[in-house]
Amino acid sequence: MTTAKHATLELSKLTIDRSAQVKTTGVELNLSGVLILTLLGSSIFFVSQYFLPSSAPNQANQLKPIDATALNELNKQNVTPSQFSQQLSEKNLAAKLSTATEQTALDASGHIVARRVATVSSQVTGKLNRLNIEEGQQVKQADILAELDDKQATIAYQLALAELSSKQASYDEFILLFKQQTQRFNRNKSLASQQLISQQLLEDSEFRNAQLTIQIRNKQSLIHIAEQRVELAKYQLSQHKIRAPFDGVVISKNAQVGELISAGSSGGGFIRTGVATIVDMTSLEIEVEVGESYINRVYAGQKVIAKLDAYPQWKINSEVVAVIPTADRQKASIKVRVKLLITDPRILPDMGVKVSFMNTVASSHKTTEIASL
Repeated sequence: MTTAKHATLELSKLTIDRSAQVKTTGVELNLSGVLILTLLGSSIFFVSQYFLPSSAPNQANQLKPIDATALNELNKQNVTPSQFSQQLSEKNLAAKLSTATEQTALDASGHIVARRVATVSSQVTGKLNRLNIEEGQQVKQADILAELDDKQATIAYQLALAELSSKQASYDEFILLFKQQTQRFNRNKSLASQQLISQQLLEDSEFRNAQLTIQIRNKQSLIHIAEQRVELAKYQLSQHKIRAPFDGVVISKNAQVGELISAGSSGGGFIRTGVATIVDMTSLEIEVEVGESYINRVYAGQKVIAKLDAYPQWKINSEVVAVIPTADRQKASIKVRVKLLITDPRILPDMGVKVSFMNTVASSHKTTEIASL
């Protein structure tokens, strides 16, 4: 009996007690998991606010109210706010397309050149006594750049002045003789009318008067010749001072004090033919060689954007001046002149430059067609 009871008790332990089980419809609540999820969600929200682009400004721009001026315009034109907003968006689209469709028609390379450059020299041969310039110096028109030895020219000028003075004195002498002879001729004419002197004396007096008149004209011509010689000597003397032909900047000094300067070339190479080279910085422009295959993209008046190799970020507004009407047979290229619309001390002769010929005409037509759609 004891064994039977013990077995019954052991079997009762194997039964499932369903009275204490509680029915649940969800997952068991875990406080730590909820806390982790909350922190993770907050972190994602703050990261999206600070690092991800937001569409709120665009929405704010779209919902921006119309000002009082726009409302008055709407009332005058009897346009609804929705129609006005549509027109405004079309205008903004056309403005954006006008800037976006401006494309580059052609890219090329060239150099900065000066249209006005001169190597200043002398018209006479002489030794250089004084030099008043240095590289980079700005000069004005008619400024004295250098002075040559002018001793011989000065003596020649003084000699011409002395010759002019001698001719003037000889002329004055003949004027005095002419006055005396005129008085004598008038007196002989009066005596001859009274038959107090012979007719031969009257004729001799008349002949002498005419002779002096011719000699006076000769002296006047000699005075004029002497005056021209004085002007020539003065001009030759002034040529010993070398002056600037125009306003510009000295880019090179080609001679030193003590050297011989001449206008012509020297075979031996011991005589300088120029003192300095001057460039007019206001005449700088761009010279570009464009291939024959692309010259149809370039025309006079075309807008050009230039960038110096020394300043690649600096965009210089330029314009095509002319397309030179001749081609280089060897290079198969055509030269194009481009005018710089600004002057700047950073732009120097012989600088390398890259130019972009803008296709502004085609872009404007394309903008009109898109806006009409």
